[in-house]
Amino acid sequence: MLLATKSDIKMYKKSEPLLLLLLILFCWTSLGQESTRPNIILILADDLGYSDLGCYGSEIKTPHLDNLAANGVRLANMNNAGMCVISRSSILTGKWWPETGYGIKKGENLAEMLKKRNYHTGIIGKWHLDGNPMEKGFDYFFGFLGGYSSYFEGSPDYRLNHEPFSDFGENFYSTDAFSEHAASFIKQSSQLKDKPFFLYLSYQSPHNPLQAPKEEIMKYRGQYLKGWESIRDARIRKQKHLGIVEKQVPLPGYPKNLPLWETLSPDQKDLEDLRMSVFAAMVEHMDSGIGKVIRVLEETGVLDNTLVLFLSDNGTDSFSVMDNEMLKRNLLPGDVGSNYQPGTGWAYASVAPNRLYKISQHNGGIKTGAIAFWPKGILKTNRTNQQPLHVVDIAPTLLELATQEEPKRDKENKDFSGQSFINILENKSWQRNEPMFFQFMDNRAIRTNNWGLVEVDGNGWELYDLKKDPLETHDLASKHPDMVQKLEKKWMSWWKRTSNNDDYRPESTHESLHYKPQGDRGSGEPYVPSAMPRSLKQKYPIDKN
Repeated sequence: MLLATKSDIKMYKKSEPLLLLLLILFCWTSLGQESTRPNIILILADDLGYSDLGCYGSEIKTPHLDNLAANGVRLANMNNAGMCVISRSSILTGKWWPETGYGIKKGENLAEMLKKRNYHTGIIGKWHLDGNPMEKGFDYFFGFLGGYSSYFEGSPDYRLNHEPFSDFGENFYSTDAFSEHAASFIKQSSQLKDKPFFLYLSYQSPHNPLQAPKEEIMKYRGQYLKGWESIRDARIRKQKHLGIVEKQVPLPGYPKNLPLWETLSPDQKDLEDLRMSVFAAMVEHMDSGIGKVIRVLEETGVLDNTLVLFLSDNGTDSFSVMDNEMLKRNLLPGDVGSNYQPGTGWAYASVAPNRLYKISQHNGGIKTGAIAFWPKGILKTNRTNQQPLHVVDIAPTLLELATQEEPKRDKENKDFSGQSFINILENKSWQRNEPMFFQFMDNRAIRTNNWGLVEVDGNGWELYDLKKDPLETHDLASKHPDMVQKLEKKWMSWWKRTSNNDDYRPESTHESLHYKPQGDRGSGEPYVPSAMPRSLKQKYPIDKN
């Protein structure tokens, strides 16, 4: 930034009044540009399904996020990478995950980039990447280093900056702790008048273990006895009303590996209702925490020039690998010490209107109901944008806002794999320039503006016309083998370039301790809902009135 010295001003005072005026205007403009750089809050939910917010169709109470959407823009076609670590790797680097490495093994992350540009940086919540964030460009850290932790009891990998943290009191609940630390970070950062701030607020919610305060669980208890088909249908109707889903779009068929709700026993329905009641309570609790964060932005006077970007790192977790062990210990969803997951039935409802779930590279695994809110910067609020975005687009967007110049992006030596979408925030035209690529284990995909080539469980390619069939219902692979071959060639070229691997040998979900094949057309393992033990029925009783 060019500033005028006292001698400059004295000289122009005597001889050139017009030049003096121009010089002052130039300096004022430069200072004004510096001060317009927004604060940035990147909020990441964990394993949240596409339809789990009220503003994306849900019955779950999320008034604060709904308000952000009403006063911002729904980024309704935002894609993540389908799995925690690889989504986070791409979000924070703006690169495809094979290029930056699983967990960011090479290259700078967003905090390092922004810190160089005089941002005060903080991360609160789940890290789940290589190393310690305090050594990765963050000035402040409260949270845990690994993939998951008890909401009530914490874990040994909690840190407060560099130091281990173990002050888990009787009333500790991690979502509350993260929201409170976020509020404190904002209060302190707002006093640094010469620095904007970047806060990466990485909630664990609603990732397993499914745990929430009992009084919040009981608010939902019994509401899900209508079943996952009914909940999904209601969400899709609301999505059509909101304009998120086109009214005549073909909808996916019922999964072959999921039993109909009506076939479940009363005890199975009881435990499944509890499972989803806990999940809903976790989402509502996170929303309440975000409300506290927004109030602090208002109180400190920085709300208008703060960009809040909300999304999830992948779709809903369809697995339930610990049910039997938990029931042996007489533990239910919601209990301290339990470790339940949502399971296939509620994942089916949560990802509505999409197919498949977390780790899949079909829509259900990679679509996130994203929201952008920025009073000073978003033009025309309460709108839905359907342009195909990917989390690799986030870093170049935020860096452009921080530097007020578009990051470099040439074909031979890209700083980023993604492209800035500031135009979307400003309600201007925007179009994706290159395909989006996806891969995790034996799931992979490539999507252009017109076509989607997708594979689940290593079963071979499926081809979809994304203009006519955006929800991936009608496989055209046998009708258009040339298109399959063309897109597969592009995908293989991308894989070889980004992974430095001349071959593609996927890791099979069949052999995984954590995941199972989940294909909905015959390859997925059947979901067998657990039943509520008679001895535990009164732990979270359903009000019959």
